[in-house]
Amino acid sequence: MEVTTYSQRKSLPRSLQFQRMERIVKAMQHPTAGVPVREQKLFLTTIPNAFTGNDVSEWIMQKLNIKDSIEACHLASLLCYYGYFFHVTTNGAVQIKDDNELFRFQAPYFWVSTNWTTGNVEYAIYLLKRTLRNRQRHGLEEYEMHALNDLKMKLIHQWDFVTMQAEAQLRVLKDRKKTDKAIIDSQERAFWHVMRPSPDEASILEMDIRNDLYTYRPMKREELVRRRLEYLRQTLSNRVRTKSSQTHQSLCAFFELFSDYDPFLGHCSPSNPWLTSDTERWTLMQPLVDNPTQLRVRRWSFNCKELISDPTGVCEFMKFCKADFSTESLNFYLHVQEIRNCPLSQIKQKADYVYQEHLAPNAPQEVNINDTIRTKIIKQLDNPNRDIFIEAEKHIIELMKKNSYPRFIHSEHYRNLLQNATNPLPKKPGIFHFVKDNYFRLSSSSSDDEYDSDDDEIRKNDNTITNVSNNNIHNKSQPLAGTLVNTAAIATAVVAVNPGLRQSLDSDSKLASANHQTDIK
Repeated sequence: MEVTTYSQRKSLPRSLQFQRMERIVKAMQHPTAGVPVREQKLFLTTIPNAFTGNDVSEWIMQKLNIKDSIEACHLASLLCYYGYFFHVTTNGAVQIKDDNELFRFQAPYFWVSTNWTTGNVEYAIYLLKRTLRNRQRHGLEEYEMHALNDLKMKLIHQWDFVTMQAEAQLRVLKDRKKTDKAIIDSQERAFWHVMRPSPDEASILEMDIRNDLYTYRPMKREELVRRRLEYLRQTLSNRVRTKSSQTHQSLCAFFELFSDYDPFLGHCSPSNPWLTSDTERWTLMQPLVDNPTQLRVRRWSFNCKELISDPTGVCEFMKFCKADFSTESLNFYLHVQEIRNCPLSQIKQKADYVYQEHLAPNAPQEVNINDTIRTKIIKQLDNPNRDIFIEAEKHIIELMKKNSYPRFIHSEHYRNLLQNATNPLPKKPGIFHFVKDNYFRLSSSSSDDEYDSDDDEIRKNDNTITNVSNNNIHNKSQPLAGTLVNTAAIATAVVAVNPGLRQSLDSDSKLASANHQTDIK
């Protein structure tokens, strides 16, 4: 037998699942917070480090927050099926119940994640060793007898070696205690039950998401070819041939239609909350509003999908349908949406209600669907899922597109909505909208904690500039709002504070006037 390394083990199929299961098993083996392990009596022998099925189910319910005992036993049975602990008997049972049957943890050396590469020689030695013992307790099953006969034919050239190894291991086993014999037999049987399962059981080492279709849905090559040909015929018959120019025009028309509703590409009313501090757009675009905007109401006229995907649009559409006495289709659509979003425990109840309300003969709000769709739904009512009404929903949406939706768009109700809808104007930004409110610090708000530098001269210059600018602002008849400072006042303050800069400006002006007189001459 050979064992793979850790780096090779990470690339094996289902390695992540094995790691999660082993994390639970390691928590079970914790000396204080794990499953209580103690000596247990089994007939006339004492089994050390054993636990019962009741112990492991209680631990799972307590530590993993599972409230159903049946689910806890199912999880424990899966861990036992994967060989992480085994039944201390010779029958190799993997079903765990809330009883006093004894189990022991499998040694990590024999865990399935180590990916043992067991050969035919080791398996033949194990089977032959069991045939040399008591048949009543260690007899082979039918599939094991067939496997032993096949191995005899394959290993005929080294069968003497197999027999010698089996007899030697049996002699060593006879010298052990009765308790050790029971533990070794159960551990060995559990290991080979995982490595070489019966033909009726799927091997956990070969189950992979890439092989599930071939494992559980076997299909002949003729069936695959027939389905492929049928698919290709449908694609050829339903192929839509359009020119590239028409496709480009359709795309351009689509983007022109929805450009006003893209806050980054088009206009965003009343103002873009990503660029300004105005958050009124979030209030206007809530799912349910009393007075929607004109852009929102106009969008309902694009297609039926835009109308029924907007909660406010659905409410207005329902008002129109009630006045038109045609609420059956819309109510059916809303009930189907509830089934898609409800808990799993309520799917059966809601599916029965939808059937009795809309699809049963003489239903209170019966909808118009064909018998083929109705028959498929009736067959699935015993075990419904979230998509039980998907074909009926598509059919009802097509009916609404042809009947109630055009009447709603051309109705007086929709025209009143569009006329009374709000059209919020964008707020005009300030001149320096990119300048923050605290861009310039005032002397009253400055403190030693706000500065990282310890240079006193820089602090004095900053305070002087701010004070001069404040004096110039107060001298104005209409001061600017907030903390924005006049640019001319700041320039005057800078010149007043820096005499060197003022002298350089005077010299530059004198030089410019001299050059101008020279040009005149």
